[in-house]
Amino acid sequence: MNQDQSLKNRQALAPYKLALTRYFRSALALKGLKYDDLCEALKEKGITMTPENLRSKTHKGMFSADLFLAMIDVLDLEPDALSDILKQVRHD
Repeated sequence: MNQDQSLKNRQALAPYKLALTRYFRSALALKGLKYDDLCEALKEKGITMTPENLRSKTHKGMFSADLFLAMIDVLDLEPDALSDILKQVRHD
């Protein structure tokens, strides 16, 4: 892939990254949790991350699909998580 296409892809994905960032930050806030709490919940599932690493991934809206699903699971956000995130993308 050339550099121009890579830039176009980043621009096209930006709304999705922003929606992911907003969603998880608000979910943590609404549940009164911090990244330390999320890390502990993930650790109970066998996923070890530092709060700083998780904060960075969430801030950038860049994490793997499996981590995305694990976060939805431990925060008990299903079944509405995906539709809520996509609504943000479509309305921005």
